[in-house]
Amino acid sequence: MGQKINAHIFRLGIKNKNWNYKYIEKNIEESSLFLYKTLEIKKYLNRFFGLYKIKIKNCKILYSTDSLQLFIPFYISTKTIFSFKNIKRKDLTNNSNSQQTQNNPPFNISIKLLESLRAYTGKKMNIFITFQNLNENKSFSVKQSKETKTIIKRLKKFANRSFFKEIMNILFVNCSRRNSAKLLSEFLREQFKLNQLKTDQLAISKKDNYFIGFLRQVLKLLIISKITHITGIKIVIKGRFNKAPRAKTVIIQFGKFSLQSIDSKINYHQSTAYTLNGTFGIKIWICEN
Repeated sequence: MGQKINAHIFRLGIKNKNWNYKYIEKNIEESSLFLYKTLEIKKYLNRFFGLYKIKIKNCKILYSTDSLQLFIPFYISTKTIFSFKNIKRKDLTNNSNSQQTQNNPPFNISIKLLESLRAYTGKKMNIFITFQNLNENKSFSVKQSKETKTIIKRLKKFANRSFFKEIMNILFVNCSRRNSAKLLSEFLREQFKLNQLKTDQLAISKKDNYFIGFLRQVLKLLIISKITHITGIKIVIKGRFNKAPRAKTVIIQFGKFSLQSIDSKINYHQSTAYTLNGTFGIKIWICEN
């Protein structure tokens, strides 16, 4: 039997699409070394921002012999340890060769990241870091703002839930930003971890079924509306729901998209939630215009 293949692999070189990781090498030996270092930097960035509960999208890395350039789009969740209001922002350009935008994470986090990258790459290398705050969504038009209000009104019965504001913000980021399937999959992973913390089986079953029903309603309303550039979305969740002895697969799919056509722009990401009741695998396909 044939194995499942990530459909994103076939679309990396289509229509002059830019790679997220680039490196400028002089020979073949340097190319393998730069590839190894970029992968290690990617792992470190995911772990570093994960400690502060800051979610990052697909970052871009440009590596060369004398410079390292990073473009990091980040999203601040409600569980973030540090708040932006209490920490004063400072300019790092006085102490080092680094760049910052106006929407930076807290100053001490940026300093720790810069120091760790210097220790890994060497003090002689110039490091340039550019941050992008995904919490500040793009401004909607009048029609789009009206449609968002109608969607929120239809979901009034879910407004008191703890996950409502967080998932609505992430979904609006998915509607306005491209290649943001990673944010949604990581949020679903954390949510299923929280659902499985209850010892009562009835509480777990109610939370799982309630949350999946909420997902179906929200995604259906968003795809029907005109506020998003998404034409189709597919979510596959597999795990032991309600403490069942065997795993079950739940598929949520809305809109139209084709995994066979190479021209379609599909953003794919998968994540795994490790819980007391076993693992939950989450796969997300998002087709964009």
